[in-house]
Amino acid sequence: MKLYAINVSLQKQKKYTFCGTPQRLNYGAIRNYQDALSAWENLRYAKYLDVHDDKIIPFNKRIRQDNYSFLDKLTSYFDKSEFINKYCDYTGFPNLAEVSRKICFTFENCIKNITYDIGGYNQDAYKVVDFGYDPTCSIGLNKALPGSDLDKGYVIINGDSDYSNEKIFTEKFCGKMWNNLDQRIVSLNHPNTFPSVYTVKQIRTMLDYLDKKSSELLNKEKLQNALLIMGILGTFGIMGGNILLALAKKYASNSSSTDPYEAAKFNRDIARKIPYSSDREDAKNFAFFIETVRANYKRNPYKYDSIFNRIQDSPFAQNSNVTQIEGWQEKINGGYMKQKLRNRTQLEQDFWSMELNQKYELIKDIIKYSSNDQSDKFSQYYKNDDDIDARYKHLLESLR
Repeated sequence: MKLYAINVSLQKQKKYTFCGTPQRLNYGAIRNYQDALSAWENLRYAKYLDVHDDKIIPFNKRIRQDNYSFLDKLTSYFDKSEFINKYCDYTGFPNLAEVSRKICFTFENCIKNITYDIGGYNQDAYKVVDFGYDPTCSIGLNKALPGSDLDKGYVIINGDSDYSNEKIFTEKFCGKMWNNLDQRIVSLNHPNTFPSVYTVKQIRTMLDYLDKKSSELLNKEKLQNALLIMGILGTFGIMGGNILLALAKKYASNSSSTDPYEAAKFNRDIARKIPYSSDREDAKNFAFFIETVRANYKRNPYKYDSIFNRIQDSPFAQNSNVTQIEGWQEKINGGYMKQKLRNRTQLEQDFWSMELNQKYELIKDIIKYSSNDQSDKFSQYYKNDDDIDARYKHLLESLR
């Protein structure tokens, strides 16, 4: 059985009207802050910031630099000051809780408008059943900058249970999202962060397949544990059996780990039971999606669509752990916060006391952050505590 290849991948984005190369922005002369604001208005459109073929076409970065160059045209104190004020009014910066609220509102407003915008006789197929993102990311912690991505963002739409090719609905929805989401507030141009879009039927189909694999795996584990317990009981008596029961690890016990390879043992074992590499890729992508849905459902279990009951009862959904959301939530509840987020908290207090040119340079950098083109000058607000790609490399290789 071939699984649905529905998560947006870098290689497949041209299907959704992604060009792979940013379009040039012809903004004309920049004489004052009003001209700069007009140019900045164009950066709401993802097509001017497209990062998705950067590794293939390095010249893309030069095009984006040209598109951002209007920011260098303001020289007077008055124009810079007015641009900063208008920028802050629009984005909520430096109030990061307000920025985070605007990100959520902008995303929700965009995806709900898509339902009405697409129209046609089958409008119900594009109705949004649920949406969300990783609750442990900067948005969930009210520490996001304007132009942040929606970390592990997702959308569930109705789709059509009678329609054979649900990909048509998800592809069209992704295309509308690409064309309509305001990149100045929440960006689709951070690598590997385009929200996953699934229909209800696709979720059910994936769960049916992966739950079968999961049940085989979990039943085998239970049998092995039972045989071990019987052996210990026979050798060391009841106390030995109790010791083994206390030490026996279920897959779910890895939920507190934030080491990707260790935490996702269940997913690694499932991958070995899936014969085709394309299906393993789909299972990996689906895991990132379904775990975020599960995490949000745990925090808000008052959703009445039957798909949530299906997820709640799914062995795959309950044991999958490629994201370590629960592990990170435990650390956060214990007082952990990434250093960049601590620095952003301090920035909220310091911003208005900065010298004007420093404020303007910071604003320029945050605008370029929408496509990861910021300088190193303010890296303390962007740099992660570790190399995330390196941290996940071993796990991702094992899931292929």
